[in-house]
Amino acid sequence: MWGLLHVLISIAKYAHELRGHVAVRDRIANLPLARLHGKKTLDPYEWLEVRDAVLYGLEIARVKAICIDEAQNLMQSEPTQRPGAQLDWLKALTNRTNQLYILAGNYSLYDFCHLNGQAARRTRDEHFARYQLTQQSECENFIGALKTLLSQVPLQVDIPKMLQHWEWFGEWSIGCVGILGDWVVETVSSVCNAGGTTLTIADLTKHALKSDQRLRLETEARTGEFKIEQAKARSEQELQQLLGKASAIPKDFPSSPPTPTVPLTRTSKRVGRAAHRDPVGNEAQSTLPEKNGKCSFIGPIEVKVQQYQESGIWCVECPLCGARRNMEQIRDRQRFPSHPARKTPPSKGEPRWTVHEQAWVSVEK
Repeated sequence: MWGLLHVLISIAKYAHELRGHVAVRDRIANLPLARLHGKKTLDPYEWLEVRDAVLYGLEIARVKAICIDEAQNLMQSEPTQRPGAQLDWLKALTNRTNQLYILAGNYSLYDFCHLNGQAARRTRDEHFARYQLTQQSECENFIGALKTLLSQVPLQVDIPKMLQHWEWFGEWSIGCVGILGDWVVETVSSVCNAGGTTLTIADLTKHALKSDQRLRLETEARTGEFKIEQAKARSEQELQQLLGKASAIPKDFPSSPPTPTVPLTRTSKRVGRAAHRDPVGNEAQSTLPEKNGKCSFIGPIEVKVQQYQESGIWCVECPLCGARRNMEQIRDRQRFPSHPARKTPPSKGEPRWTVHEQAWVSVEK
């Protein structure tokens, strides 16, 4: 989760649109997690403060989309946190701000975005593949990208002669235009620092990737491409086996709706109960059926006695109806007392403990 916190603080503090905004600067000035970059915490209240500051800044800047580069680093969570916690935070931010989050990274990001069905449903995969130099159209596109790149070099370049060696450029950059761009930029920078005026093949050879580096990159690229290809094929095959015969994709709507079939009548006289969800586990103990106007919430309250004493706040608010009870004189402080459901809005400004984002926090507003 620390990786996501670093992203949130960076958005709120270093984004160009928000850097000089007085409201945003004052909002994050006193946040411990924003001032102390090496500080880590599991306190949910400090996390919520940072998140609220980020949402406030994004609303002021009217941000429509946020792009997170090297997003595979979000997987580097604390050992006590589950791997999908960062995706849950992004989902919560998306629900509140209705913004688009673009995660860019290497092939490890594919596994991260398919940890569960919820994550897979909310994401759309766009595979930016490298140039496949075994295909004619891909070769032509690569030559065009190489020509455009060389035309921007601030040195004397024999572009037609360079383009004759396009296969060499493609092989040594493993077909990745990003590696090709870094290679050319590094070579041009070295030539300029040495006082040169011409870019040659010899200069490019000096700054090309070593054989072991190319081997590692080529292996990772092929492994990632194979992983995505096999995952799609295996998913389609397993889905067909699960559903039986897959339905064909409709090419056009029918001119008339199909005639509904008459369901077979049953001779059995058995009558079943209406379908509804039964409470289980802690849910069955913490809620009771509403009766005589009473609220169904009876606990548990995940606030320790030490937290009551340190904060000086003994008032607890029911997360369902808003009713409040003073827990100082109550013996069982882990359970909310049975109470009638509140019919009027609760008063504001009273310090109390309440549930916020599935965690008990103290609030004073």
